[in-house]
Amino acid sequence: MEEIKVIIVDDSEIFRFGVKNILEDNQNIKIKLWEASGSSDLLQLLNHQKIEPDIILLDVKLKKASSLSGIEIAKFIKSTNPNTKIIILTAYDEKEILRQALHAGVEGFIPKEAISEEIIESIKTVYSGTNYLGKTIPFETIHNAFNNHVKKYDILTKTEKAIFILICKSHINKEIADKLHISIHTVETHKSNIKNKLNIKSDVDFLAIAIEDEIDEIMKFYKLKKN
Repeated sequence: MEEIKVIIVDDSEIFRFGVKNILEDNQNIKIKLWEASGSSDLLQLLNHQKIEPDIILLDVKLKKASSLSGIEIAKFIKSTNPNTKIIILTAYDEKEILRQALHAGVEGFIPKEAISEEIIESIKTVYSGTNYLGKTIPFETIHNAFNNHVKKYDILTKTEKAIFILICKSHINKEIADKLHISIHTVETHKSNIKNKLNIKSDVDFLAIAIEDEIDEIMKFYKLKKN
C-alpha cells in the first residue's frame, strides 16, 4: 500500500487530534502525518525540515493573529510547491470562500461537520489526481463560485455520475446495485448525496438535469439533439 504524506494545518489541537485518529485508525489507507497550528509551523515543516507532503489539509479560518489566512497559505503553497495538493477544511460553505479557494488552485474542499465521513475519500480522490468537493455543499454554492459556468453533472464524483446516468435510464436501485457491484444501501446513500448536491426533489428531476446539461450518453440514449 502506497504511503501518502499529509500535513494537518489547524489552530485547534483538539480538531487535529480528531483528524489524526480518523486517519490512523483507517486500515484502507497508509498515511504519514505531521501537524501544524498555523502558517509559521507549516513553513517550518516545509522549509527547515524539508518535508514534501503529498497533501495539506488546511483550515481556511486560522484564528491566530500571526498566521496567514488559509487562502493566503494556499496561494503561497501553490506558487512554491505546485506538486502539493491542498484540501481546504472549513466550517463555512459560502460561495465567496469556495470561489477564493478554487481560484487559489486547491484540489479539495470539505465542510468540517462532514469531516469524519469524507476525510478518507477526499484524500484518496485528491491523491489520485481528481478534485474533491464536499458532498454537503449545495450545487448553488459551487455554481456561483464558478461564475455560473459549471454544469450540474460536473460536480458529481465518478460513482455518483454512474448512478446518475443509470437513474436517467430508468434503472431501479437493485439494477444499479447489480450493475455497479455495490449494495442497494450504498446506491441509496449515493442517490441521497446526488439529490442534496443538485437540489433534486424527485427522480424525474434527474432526467431534466441530464437534458439541461446535454449529457452525451443520455442525449444519445433518448435520441435527442443538442442545442
